Amino acid sequence: MSGSGQGRTARVRRAAARCLVLVAVFTVSGGLLGRGGAVAAPQPTVAQVRHQVGVLRQQAEVATEQYNAARENIASLNVRLSAARTQLLARRTSVDVARSALGRVAADTYKAGDLASLSLFLSDNPDGYVATNGTLVSLGDRRADAVTELLNQRRLLVAATTDLQQQQQRLVQQEHDLRQTELTVQTKLSQAEALLGQLTGRQRQQLTTTLTTEYQASLTGVGIPVPPSGKVTCKDVPTGPVDARVSSVLAYACAQLGDPYRWGASGPARFDCSGLTMMAWKQAGVSLPHNAQMQSTYGTKVPLNALRPGDLVFFYNPIGHNGIYLGSGLILHAPQTGDVVKITPLKYIGGFTTAVRL
Repeated sequence: MSGSGQGRTARVRRAAARCLVLVAVFTVSGGLLGRGGAVAAPQPTVAQVRHQVGVLRQQAEVATEQYNAARENIASLNVRLSAARTQLLARRTSVDVARSALGRVAADTYKAGDLASLSLFLSDNPDGYVATNGTLVSLGDRRADAVTELLNQRRLLVAATTDLQQQQQRLVQQEHDLRQTELTVQTKLSQAEALLGQLTGRQRQQLTTTLTTEYQASLTGVGIPVPPSGKVTCKDVPTGPVDARVSSVLAYACAQLGDPYRWGASGPARFDCSGLTMMAWKQAGVSLPHNAQMQSTYGTKVPLNALRPGDLVFFYNPIGHNGIYLGSGLILHAPQTGDVVKITPLKYIGGFTTAVRL
């Protein structure tokens, strides 16, 4: 074999050896590489997932209250829209009436025109002209009044038309906001579920155990013993004497303990926070909107150190959660997605904003 041939053979062998080395490296490191050759992201810890899921679910709850507010606004706008349509029809009728009145005055004016005046003046009783001339003057006044009334009714018609258009535009905007907020809620909850899905079965059990332990510790921390079942009921909370109104509110709320949280729901078997408080106070004949922020504007403001059973307690800024005060520093509320209607120490929630008494 010539020298050049031997050189080519050596180069081929060296290239083949390098290929084998590269194959081996990729085979060994395959578990460290993700799709596209990127290094796979480290598995999140249980603590990290818990924090991120908590943040997402709280954001979803705040968005839920925005969703509820949009629904309340839409209901109110529909009432206003109906009233605006009724008003517009009334204004159109008033314009038609004013136009007809002006037409009658115009006809009377024509009949009492110059020829009529001349014939009266040349008659055998000229004094009659003077008497009749008062009618001509009154016709002028009537004509002026009729024109003024028609212009006024047309102005009111334009205003009613503008109001109707504005109400329709507000309704369209609120319906758009409703759809966008609904999408926000669903996105946040889907992200939370995806994070939980990254945990193993053992990790999820660990997370559940940790949350349960912390919740029970918060109850014992305020002097409420946790029964063997782990489920605290209203019978475990010393509320003291209450009036008939508050009694009906608490009886309804306590009957919902254990019902799942469902955003936008107000019963009969699923609730969000403001849906629960709305339905509870409905039992006492109080009509509340399905929105925590709106509910906080009802009744009388109560300081934290003066709370009584039945008072509504609100959290976060802007307000995004609420519950019903039971006594002993505890509230009954529908917490968030993944949880159930339960009794919780007020301080355990954190972020107290205000309270009202209805």
